[in-house]
Amino acid sequence: MLKLAPFAFLVMWGSGAVFVKLGLEEVSVWPFLAVRAVGAFLVLTTVCIFAFRGQIAARLFGYPAAVLGKILAAGVLLQVAYQGAFFLAISEGMSPGLLAIILGLQPILASLIGREDAGVKGYLLLACGFLGLAVSVAGSREIGGLGFSGAAFGVLSVASISAGSVLQQRVTVHPLASSFHQSLVAAVVFLVVMLFTDALWAPGAKFVLAASWMIVVVSTGATLLLLYMLKHDSAGKVGSLFYLVPAVALAFDYLMFGQSVSLMTVAGALLVVTSIILYRRHQTGSSSVKRTSRG
Repeated sequence: MLKLAPFAFLVMWGSGAVFVKLGLEEVSVWPFLAVRAVGAFLVLTTVCIFAFRGQIAARLFGYPAAVLGKILAAGVLLQVAYQGAFFLAISEGMSPGLLAIILGLQPILASLIGREDAGVKGYLLLACGFLGLAVSVAGSREIGGLGFSGAAFGVLSVASISAGSVLQQRVTVHPLASSFHQSLVAAVVFLVVMLFTDALWAPGAKFVLAASWMIVVVSTGATLLLLYMLKHDSAGKVGSLFYLVPAVALAFDYLMFGQSVSLMTVAGALLVVTSIILYRRHQTGSSSVKRTSRG
């Protein structure tokens, strides 16, 4: 399961940007976020009922206040701050490509926040991955203007997902329980925000498809895989997968919208893939050496 999880996660998570783009053609940011969060909460509640059966109360609410606090804090960072800042950065004029470069800092920030010892080689490989990401996005010609507000939301987005990943790794509860509480928090926050903002609401077939995909595949499936991987791997190692997301998103963009892909984009994507493979091997090797030395 753990070996297949990164590939499934990349396909699920990488498809999100394309379906967000599709859905935002008919509704504005806050209604989309609210529908996504509420839908994910309802799906996760159903899954929890079947998964936990007669133990649902104990499995969802039988935690000390300190543990529940960590779950909710991680949820605010991962489901509210990250998602909200991501959409706001784009709404303020930042191009998805430029935002992807900023989000490429996530593995390095997660390692630093989590105080993980990636070593000189590890950080060099992460830097190579970031360079490949920049080349790939530049080749896609998606880099646009950078305003102060867009940059601020972009920085908030990457800081939120980095800190949230590290905090989530320290939560020792079932991934379903974490997702249940975190989706509930996101649903409440986005519904309240939507009530106090001017929202464009003209849902049609595009939005129904986009919202359904985001709820079932991205917000539920990909998030559960993310939590599962964080429980079994370091935050920096899991975060390195986000380098590959723009390349996957570009592939979906090409298939669905006919967006052309340049040789420069392909070259950058190959550098990213190579860097991530070597980084993950380096992290695995370092962990094995540490366990051997302690034994």
